[in-house]
Amino acid sequence: MKIIIVGAGLAGLTCAKVLGEHGAEVSVFEASDDIGGRVRTDEHDGFLLDRGFQAYFTSYPVAKKHLDYGTLDFREFDPGAVVCRGPEKSVLSDPLRDPKSLVPSLLSDAATFGDKLRSLDLAARAVQGGISVGEESVEPDTSALEYLQSTGLSDRYIGSFFRPFYGGIFLNRELTTSARVLRFTLRMLATGRTVVPALGMSEIPRQLASRLQEGAIQPNSSVEALLRDGERVVGVRTAGEGHEADAVVVATEAPEARDLTGEAVPEESVGEVCIYYETDGLGRGKKILLNADDEAFVNNAVEMSSISEKYAPPGRHLLSAVILTGLDLPDDELCRRGIEDLSRWYPGADFRPLAVYRIPYGQFAQPPGVHGRLPENRTQTPGLILAGEYTEDASINGSMLSGAKAAEAVIAWAV
Repeated sequence: MKIIIVGAGLAGLTCAKVLGEHGAEVSVFEASDDIGGRVRTDEHDGFLLDRGFQAYFTSYPVAKKHLDYGTLDFREFDPGAVVCRGPEKSVLSDPLRDPKSLVPSLLSDAATFGDKLRSLDLAARAVQGGISVGEESVEPDTSALEYLQSTGLSDRYIGSFFRPFYGGIFLNRELTTSARVLRFTLRMLATGRTVVPALGMSEIPRQLASRLQEGAIQPNSSVEALLRDGERVVGVRTAGEGHEADAVVVATEAPEARDLTGEAVPEESVGEVCIYYETDGLGRGKKILLNADDEAFVNNAVEMSSISEKYAPPGRHLLSAVILTGLDLPDDELCRRGIEDLSRWYPGADFRPLAVYRIPYGQFAQPPGVHGRLPENRTQTPGLILAGEYTEDASINGSMLSGAKAAEAVIAWAV
Protein backbone atom coordinates (compact mmCIF):
# COMPACT_ATOMS: atom_id res chain seq x y z
CA MET A 1 0.00 0.00 0.00
CA LYS A 2 1.49 3.33 -1.11
CA ILE A 3 0.33 6.49 0.67
CA ILE A 4 1.23 10.11 -0.03
CA ILE A 5 1.01 12.61 2.81
CA VAL A 6 0.95 16.33 1.99
CA GLY A 7 2.57 18.27 4.83
CA ALA A 8 5.23 17.36 7.40
CA GLY A 9 3.69 19.04 10.42
CA LEU A 10 2.75 17.11 13.56
CA ALA A 11 -0.43 15.67 12.01
CA GLY A 12 1.34 14.50 8.86
CA LEU A 13 4.32 13.06 10.72
CA THR A 14 2.11 11.20 13.21
CA CYS A 15 0.06 9.81 10.35
CA ALA A 16 3.24 8.69 8.56
CA LYS A 17 4.57 7.07 11.74
CA VAL A 18 1.39 5.05 12.33
CA LEU A 19 1.11 4.01 8.68
CA GLY A 20 4.76 2.97 8.63
CA GLU A 21 4.18 0.81 11.69
CA HIS A 22 1.47 -0.97 9.69
CA GLY A 23 3.78 -1.65 6.76
CA ALA A 24 2.63 1.06 4.38
CA GLU A 25 5.02 2.73 1.94
CA VAL A 26 4.79 6.40 2.85
CA SER A 27 6.01 9.53 1.03
CA VAL A 28 5.66 12.90 2.76
CA PHE A 29 5.75 16.00 0.54
CA GLU A 30 6.64 19.19 2.44
CA ALA A 31 6.50 22.60 0.76
CA SER A 32 9.01 24.29 3.10
CA ASP A 33 12.67 23.50 3.69
CA ASP A 34 12.12 21.58 6.93
CA ILE A 35 9.60 19.61 8.97
CA GLY A 36 7.37 20.66 11.86
CA GLY A 37 4.92 23.13 10.36
CA ARG A 38 4.31 25.73 13.05
CA VAL A 39 6.35 23.69 15.55
CA ARG A 40 9.82 24.76 14.47
CA THR A 41 12.88 26.21 16.18
CA ASP A 42 15.41 28.53 14.55
CA GLU A 43 19.00 29.07 15.66
CA HIS A 44 20.01 32.75 15.80
CA ASP A 45 23.40 33.84 17.11
CA GLY A 46 23.46 30.93 19.53
CA PHE A 47 19.85 31.44 20.69
CA LEU A 48 17.07 28.92 20.08
CA LEU A 49 13.92 30.68 18.88
CA ASP A 50 10.68 28.72 18.67
CA ARG A 51 8.40 30.08 15.97
CA GLY A 52 6.01 31.62 18.44
CA PHE A 53 5.85 30.89 22.16
CA GLN A 54 4.93 27.25 22.61
CA ALA A 55 4.88 24.72 25.41
CA TYR A 56 4.00 21.05 25.75
CA PHE A 57 1.70 19.42 28.34
CA THR A 58 3.07 16.02 29.39
CA SER A 59 -0.45 14.80 30.14
CA TYR A 60 -1.59 15.09 26.52
CA PRO A 61 -3.30 11.67 26.23
CA VAL A 62 -2.59 10.95 22.56
CA ALA A 63 0.69 12.74 22.05
CA LYS A 64 2.45 10.82 24.80
CA LYS A 65 1.63 7.55 23.02
CA HIS A 66 3.80 8.60 20.08
CA LEU A 67 6.71 10.34 21.82
CA ASP A 68 9.66 9.13 23.89
CA TYR A 69 9.66 11.66 26.73
CA GLY A 70 13.05 10.60 28.05
CA THR A 71 15.01 11.46 24.92
CA LEU A 72 13.24 14.82 24.53
CA ASP A 73 14.97 15.99 27.73
CA PHE A 74 12.02 18.04 28.92
CA ARG A 75 12.62 21.20 30.97
CA GLU A 76 9.77 22.21 33.23
CA PHE A 77 7.97 25.48 33.88
CA ASP A 78 7.03 26.19 37.48
CA PRO A 79 3.26 25.91 38.02
CA GLY A 80 1.24 29.11 38.20
CA ALA A 81 2.28 32.55 37.07
CA VAL A 82 3.59 35.96 38.11
CA VAL A 83 0.83 38.54 37.66
CA CYS A 84 2.27 41.92 36.64
CA ARG A 85 0.40 45.18 37.01
CA GLY A 86 2.95 47.88 36.33
CA PRO A 87 5.94 47.32 38.63
CA GLU A 88 3.75 45.42 41.13
CA LYS A 89 4.00 41.64 40.91
CA SER A 90 2.21 38.83 42.72
CA VAL A 91 2.39 35.05 42.46
CA LEU A 92 -0.63 32.87 41.80
CA SER A 93 -0.10 29.11 41.87
CA ASP A 94 -1.44 25.81 43.11
CA PRO A 95 0.28 25.23 46.48
CA LEU A 96 -0.39 21.48 46.19
CA ARG A 97 1.83 21.33 43.10
CA ASP A 98 4.11 24.21 43.98
CA PRO A 99 4.54 24.26 47.80
CA LYS A 100 6.99 27.18 47.79
CA SER A 101 4.24 29.37 46.33
CA LEU A 102 1.86 28.84 49.26
CA VAL A 103 2.61 32.06 51.14
CA PRO A 104 3.03 34.31 48.05
CA SER A 105 -0.22 32.94 46.58
CA LEU A 106 -2.12 33.52 49.82
CA LEU A 107 -0.81 37.08 49.97
CA SER A 108 -1.55 37.90 46.32
CA ASP A 109 -4.24 40.54 45.84
CA ALA A 110 -4.85 39.50 42.23
CA ALA A 111 -7.55 37.17 43.54
CA THR A 112 -9.78 37.03 46.59
CA PHE A 113 -9.55 34.14 49.04
CA GLY A 114 -12.84 32.88 47.58
CA ASP A 115 -11.32 33.02 44.09
CA LYS A 116 -8.42 30.88 45.25
CA LEU A 117 -10.73 28.25 46.73
CA ARG A 118 -12.87 28.23 43.58
CA SER A 119 -9.73 27.77 41.46
CA LEU A 120 -8.87 24.61 43.36
CA ASP A 121 -12.44 23.39 42.80
CA LEU A 122 -12.17 24.19 39.07
CA ALA A 123 -9.01 22.13 38.77
CA ALA A 124 -10.55 19.23 40.69
CA ARG A 125 -13.64 19.22 38.45
CA ALA A 126 -11.50 19.31 35.31
CA VAL A 127 -9.55 16.12 36.08
CA GLN A 128 -12.13 13.82 34.49
CA GLY A 129 -12.56 13.92 30.71
CA GLY A 130 -11.86 12.35 27.32
CA ILE A 131 -8.80 12.28 25.11
CA SER A 132 -9.73 15.43 23.19
CA VAL A 133 -11.57 18.73 23.50
CA GLY A 134 -14.49 17.26 21.56
CA GLU A 135 -15.08 14.71 24.32
CA GLU A 136 -15.04 17.22 27.16
CA SER A 137 -18.75 17.56 27.81
CA VAL A 138 -22.19 16.80 26.39
CA GLU A 139 -23.54 19.99 27.98
CA PRO A 140 -24.40 22.98 25.76
CA ASP A 141 -21.19 24.83 24.99
CA THR A 142 -20.52 28.37 26.18
CA SER A 143 -17.57 30.73 25.98
CA ALA A 144 -14.68 30.34 28.41
CA LEU A 145 -15.58 33.74 29.88
CA GLU A 146 -19.21 32.77 30.50
CA TYR A 147 -18.08 29.50 32.07
CA LEU A 148 -15.66 31.25 34.44
CA GLN A 149 -18.24 33.84 35.40
CA SER A 150 -20.77 31.09 36.16
CA THR A 151 -18.42 29.65 38.78
CA GLY A 152 -18.48 32.86 40.80
CA LEU A 153 -14.92 34.02 40.09
CA SER A 154 -14.44 37.76 40.52
CA ASP A 155 -14.01 40.05 37.52
CA ARG A 156 -10.65 41.19 38.94
CA TYR A 157 -9.34 37.62 39.07
CA ILE A 158 -10.61 36.79 35.57
CA GLY A 159 -8.99 39.96 34.23
CA SER A 160 -5.71 39.60 36.11
CA PHE A 161 -5.09 35.90 35.57
CA PHE A 162 -7.44 34.13 33.17
CA ARG A 163 -7.45 36.71 30.37
CA PRO A 164 -3.65 36.82 29.95
CA PHE A 165 -2.94 33.18 30.93
CA TYR A 166 -5.59 31.38 28.90
CA GLY A 167 -5.71 34.20 26.37
CA GLY A 168 -2.10 33.27 25.60
CA ILE A 169 -3.13 29.65 25.05
CA PHE A 170 -6.26 30.47 23.03
CA LEU A 171 -4.63 33.51 21.32
CA ASN A 172 -7.80 35.25 22.42
CA ARG A 173 -7.65 37.51 25.48
CA GLU A 174 -11.40 38.15 25.29
CA LEU A 175 -11.98 34.48 26.23
CA THR A 176 -14.67 33.99 23.59
CA THR A 177 -13.12 30.57 22.93
CA SER A 178 -15.18 27.47 23.73
CA ALA A 179 -15.35 26.49 27.40
CA ARG A 180 -14.52 22.95 26.28
CA VAL A 181 -11.01 24.13 25.40
CA LEU A 182 -10.70 25.78 28.81
CA ARG A 183 -11.73 22.61 30.67
CA PHE A 184 -9.42 20.40 28.59
CA THR A 185 -6.49 22.76 29.18
CA LEU A 186 -7.27 22.93 32.90
CA ARG A 187 -7.09 19.15 33.03
CA MET A 188 -3.78 19.03 31.19
CA LEU A 189 -2.33 21.57 33.62
CA ALA A 190 -3.72 19.80 36.68
CA THR A 191 -2.58 16.30 35.74
CA GLY A 192 0.83 16.86 34.18
CA ARG A 193 3.78 19.18 33.70
CA THR A 194 4.22 22.12 31.35
CA VAL A 195 7.54 21.70 29.55
CA VAL A 196 9.69 22.38 26.51
CA PRO A 197 12.37 20.07 25.09
CA ALA A 198 15.80 21.30 26.18
CA LEU A 199 16.79 22.02 22.57
CA GLY A 200 13.54 23.65 21.49
CA MET A 201 10.10 22.59 20.33
CA SER A 202 11.40 21.34 16.98
CA GLU A 203 12.72 18.27 18.81
CA ILE A 204 9.14 16.94 18.85
CA PRO A 205 8.67 16.73 15.05
CA ARG A 206 12.28 15.61 14.66
CA GLN A 207 11.63 12.65 16.93
CA LEU A 208 8.53 11.71 14.95
CA ALA A 209 10.46 11.99 11.69
CA SER A 210 13.21 9.74 13.04
CA ARG A 211 10.67 6.88 13.13
CA LEU A 212 10.14 7.03 9.36
CA GLN A 213 12.07 5.24 6.65
CA GLU A 214 15.04 7.12 5.24
CA GLY A 215 14.00 9.31 2.34
CA ALA A 216 10.32 9.24 3.25
CA ILE A 217 10.20 13.03 3.69
CA GLN A 218 10.73 15.22 0.63
CA PRO A 219 11.25 18.88 1.60
CA ASN A 220 10.90 21.80 -0.82
CA SER A 221 8.21 19.79 -2.63
CA SER A 222 5.11 21.91 -2.99
CA VAL A 223 2.02 19.98 -4.10
CA GLU A 224 0.32 21.89 -6.90
CA ALA A 225 -2.76 19.71 -7.34
CA LEU A 226 -4.35 16.35 -6.59
CA LEU A 227 -4.38 13.76 -9.35
CA ARG A 228 -7.84 12.31 -9.99
CA ASP A 229 -9.21 9.37 -11.90
CA GLY A 230 -12.87 10.28 -12.21
CA GLU A 231 -13.98 11.12 -8.67
CA ARG A 232 -11.13 9.21 -7.05
CA VAL A 233 -7.90 10.85 -5.83
CA VAL A 234 -4.96 8.78 -7.10
CA GLY A 235 -1.92 10.95 -6.35
CA VAL A 236 -0.45 14.45 -6.43
CA ARG A 237 1.41 16.72 -8.83
CA THR A 238 4.59 18.56 -7.79
CA ALA A 239 6.53 20.85 -10.16
CA GLY A 240 4.65 19.38 -13.09
CA GLU A 241 5.49 15.80 -12.11
CA GLY A 242 2.83 13.26 -11.16
CA HIS A 243 3.15 10.89 -8.18
CA GLU A 244 0.62 8.08 -7.88
CA ALA A 245 -0.62 6.52 -4.64
CA ASP A 246 -3.37 4.32 -3.29
CA ALA A 247 -4.54 7.20 -1.08
CA VAL A 248 -3.56 10.79 -0.32
CA VAL A 249 -3.62 12.34 3.17
CA VAL A 250 -3.71 16.15 3.09
CA ALA A 251 -2.10 17.29 6.35
CA THR A 252 -1.62 20.99 5.75
CA GLU A 253 -3.07 23.96 7.62
CA ALA A 254 -6.78 24.50 7.01
CA PRO A 255 -6.49 27.26 4.34
CA GLU A 256 -4.09 25.21 2.22
CA ALA A 257 -6.22 22.08 2.68
CA ARG A 258 -9.30 23.96 1.48
CA ASP A 259 -7.51 25.32 -1.59
CA LEU A 260 -6.02 21.94 -2.51
CA THR A 261 -9.03 19.72 -1.88
CA GLY A 262 -12.11 21.94 -2.06
CA GLU A 263 -13.28 20.42 1.22
CA ALA A 264 -15.13 22.55 3.78
CA VAL A 265 -12.81 23.41 6.69
CA PRO A 266 -12.94 26.05 9.45
CA GLU A 267 -12.48 29.51 7.92
CA GLU A 268 -11.64 31.71 10.91
CA SER A 269 -8.26 31.85 12.62
CA VAL A 270 -6.41 33.65 15.40
CA GLY A 271 -2.78 34.72 15.45
CA GLU A 272 0.01 36.28 17.45
CA VAL A 273 3.26 38.15 17.31
CA CYS A 274 6.19 36.70 19.24
CA ILE A 275 9.15 38.96 19.96
CA TYR A 276 12.43 37.66 21.34
CA TYR A 277 14.64 39.94 23.40
CA GLU A 278 18.06 39.41 24.89
CA THR A 279 18.17 40.55 28.53
CA ASP A 280 20.71 40.68 31.31
CA GLY A 281 18.54 38.27 33.30
CA LEU A 282 15.32 39.17 35.08
CA GLY A 283 15.66 36.64 37.89
CA ARG A 284 11.99 35.62 37.98
CA GLY A 285 12.54 31.87 37.89
CA LYS A 286 10.49 29.54 35.72
CA LYS A 287 7.02 31.05 35.91
CA ILE A 288 5.25 32.74 33.06
CA LEU A 289 4.73 36.51 33.40
CA LEU A 290 1.18 37.80 32.80
CA ASN A 291 0.17 41.34 31.92
CA ALA A 292 -2.84 42.27 34.07
CA ASP A 293 -3.08 45.87 32.79
CA ASP A 294 -6.35 46.71 31.04
CA GLU A 295 -4.47 48.28 28.11
CA ALA A 296 -1.97 45.43 27.76
CA PHE A 297 0.15 45.25 24.61
CA VAL A 298 2.36 42.35 25.67
CA ASN A 299 -0.01 39.62 26.84
CA ASN A 300 2.52 37.25 28.44
CA ALA A 301 6.26 36.69 28.57
CA VAL A 302 8.74 34.19 29.92
CA GLU A 303 12.51 34.00 30.18
CA MET A 304 13.11 30.87 28.12
CA SER A 305 16.75 30.62 29.17
CA SER A 306 15.51 30.07 32.73
CA ILE A 307 13.39 27.13 31.57
CA SER A 308 16.25 25.63 29.55
CA GLU A 309 19.75 27.08 29.64
CA LYS A 310 20.27 25.71 26.13
CA TYR A 311 17.94 28.36 24.69
CA ALA A 312 20.73 30.97 25.06
CA PRO A 313 24.52 31.04 24.85
CA PRO A 314 26.38 30.80 28.19
CA GLY A 315 26.02 33.97 30.23
CA ARG A 316 23.20 35.37 28.06
CA HIS A 317 19.43 35.39 28.58
CA LEU A 318 16.42 35.03 26.25
CA LEU A 319 12.96 36.50 26.84
CA SER A 320 9.91 35.54 24.76
CA ALA A 321 7.05 38.07 24.65
CA VAL A 322 3.63 37.36 23.10
CA ILE A 323 1.42 40.07 21.57
CA LEU A 324 -2.11 39.28 20.41
CA THR A 325 -2.65 42.43 18.35
CA GLY A 326 -0.68 44.56 15.92
CA LEU A 327 0.30 41.92 13.38
CA ASP A 328 0.39 44.66 10.72
CA LEU A 329 2.69 47.00 12.69
CA PRO A 330 6.31 47.48 11.56
CA ASP A 331 8.95 45.48 13.43
CA ASP A 332 10.48 48.52 15.10
CA GLU A 333 7.07 49.66 16.37
CA LEU A 334 6.30 46.20 17.75
CA CYS A 335 9.66 46.00 19.50
CA ARG A 336 9.36 49.53 20.90
CA ARG A 337 5.86 49.02 22.29
CA GLY A 338 6.88 45.64 23.68
CA ILE A 339 9.77 47.25 25.52
CA GLU A 340 7.43 49.92 26.92
CA ASP A 341 5.24 47.23 28.53
CA LEU A 342 8.14 45.10 29.76
CA SER A 343 9.91 48.15 31.20
CA ARG A 344 6.85 48.86 33.37
CA TRP A 345 7.43 45.47 34.96
CA TYR A 346 11.20 45.83 35.17
CA PRO A 347 12.20 49.52 35.24
CA GLY A 348 15.82 49.97 34.25
CA ALA A 349 16.14 46.54 32.60
CA ASP A 350 17.66 46.35 29.12
CA PHE A 351 15.63 44.60 26.41
CA ARG A 352 17.53 44.09 23.15
CA PRO A 353 15.36 42.84 20.23
CA LEU A 354 16.56 39.67 18.52
CA ALA A 355 13.70 38.58 16.26
CA VAL A 356 10.04 39.17 15.46
CA TYR A 357 7.73 36.34 14.39
CA ARG A 358 4.35 37.21 12.90
CA ILE A 359 2.03 34.22 12.99
CA PRO A 360 -1.30 35.25 11.45
CA TYR A 361 -2.52 31.64 11.45
CA GLY A 362 -1.63 30.51 14.95
CA GLN A 363 -4.63 28.18 15.21
CA PHE A 364 -8.14 27.88 13.87
CA ALA A 365 -10.71 29.87 15.84
CA GLN A 366 -12.62 27.79 18.41
CA PRO A 367 -15.86 29.58 19.35
CA PRO A 368 -18.54 27.71 21.34
CA GLY A 369 -20.05 24.84 19.37
CA VAL A 370 -17.34 24.64 16.71
CA HIS A 371 -16.05 21.20 17.74
CA GLY A 372 -19.34 19.55 16.82
CA ARG A 373 -19.06 20.93 13.28
CA LEU A 374 -15.48 19.98 12.40
CA PRO A 375 -14.80 17.82 9.32
CA GLU A 376 -14.14 14.11 9.54
CA ASN A 377 -10.77 12.67 8.55
CA ARG A 378 -12.29 10.49 5.85
CA THR A 379 -13.90 12.58 3.14
CA GLN A 380 -16.65 11.71 0.68
CA THR A 381 -14.01 11.67 -2.07
CA PRO A 382 -12.52 8.17 -2.51
CA GLY A 383 -8.79 8.10 -1.80
CA LEU A 384 -8.76 11.46 0.04
CA ILE A 385 -8.15 11.77 3.80
CA LEU A 386 -7.74 14.94 5.89
CA ALA A 387 -5.37 15.35 8.84
CA GLY A 388 -4.87 18.49 10.89
CA GLU A 389 -5.77 20.09 14.18
CA TYR A 390 -8.93 21.54 12.57
CA THR A 391 -10.52 18.06 12.66
CA GLU A 392 -10.04 17.87 16.46
CA ASP A 393 -8.86 20.92 18.41
CA ALA A 394 -6.12 23.52 18.22
CA SER A 395 -3.35 21.86 20.21
CA ILE A 396 -0.35 19.59 19.77
CA ASN A 397 -2.52 16.78 21.09
CA GLY A 398 -5.26 17.63 18.59
CA SER A 399 -2.80 17.65 15.69
CA MET A 400 -1.31 14.28 16.60
CA LEU A 401 -4.72 12.76 17.36
CA SER A 402 -5.92 13.84 13.92
CA GLY A 403 -2.83 12.32 12.31
CA ALA A 404 -3.38 9.03 14.11
CA LYS A 405 -7.08 8.97 13.15
CA ALA A 406 -6.20 9.73 9.53
CA ALA A 407 -3.86 6.74 9.51
CA GLU A 408 -6.60 4.57 11.01
CA ALA A 409 -8.99 5.75 8.27
CA VAL A 410 -6.48 4.75 5.60
CA ILE A 411 -5.93 1.35 7.20
CA ALA A 412 -9.69 0.73 7.56
CA TRP A 413 -10.22 1.65 3.90
CA ALA A 414 -7.46 -0.72 2.78
CA VAL A 415 -8.73 -3.72 4.75
